[in-house]
Amino acid sequence: MAARFLDDAARDAFERAIAEIERTSAVEVVVAVRRRSAAYLHANLFVGATAALVGLAAMLFAEHVFALTSILFDPFVVGGLAGAAVELLPGVKRAFTPVDLRQREVARAARSTFLERGVHNTRDRSGVLVYISWLERVVILVADSGLDQRLPATARLEAEEILTAAMASGGAAVARALEKLALGLGSAMPRRDDDINELPDAVDSDLDDVPRGIPRR
Repeated sequence: MAARFLDDAARDAFERAIAEIERTSAVEVVVAVRRRSAAYLHANLFVGATAALVGLAAMLFAEHVFALTSILFDPFVVGGLAGAAVELLPGVKRAFTPVDLRQREVARAARSTFLERGVHNTRDRSGVLVYISWLERVVILVADSGLDQRLPATARLEAEEILTAAMASGGAAVARALEKLALGLGSAMPRRDDDINELPDAVDSDLDDVPRGIPRR
């Protein structure tokens, strides 16, 4: 599921979106796609504990008489397996994690990635990180100070909502929605005659181990 989100069609679409935004504006775009922004281990613990309790109750009240060693150990084994299985079920983690908590974790991870990727290292402080967190199905835009001063907060929030809504349709849909932001970004920070490409254009992703670059301007 996660790998399909950023398939070849999606990568090509992100390449076009980045190229279009940087062609029509002075904005430097960095796209980061993450499998998840936090571990959300509480979901594993809850499911594991529930499975252990259900298993214990079933053994205690069943007509079949279980050995004491089975009663002592088997529920914990079942609970451990159930808790581990949650790692394969991102929908379960979403279901057991409040929306506000998911938003906070994605925002925290986005700010950290902004610094790690050096999005602030541009001449006019014109960088913007498009941070896409797959498990949470949330997109966060982190704009550097130069762009942030020119782009209204309402426009940024609206763009985040549009990009987040597009996640349900896959990575290519998010990329197409991103490309449509080119006009607004160009109005906020027009391209300069001496504009150069200052940040890597490759999509930074941990969904697979085969990142691809795109031609530099």
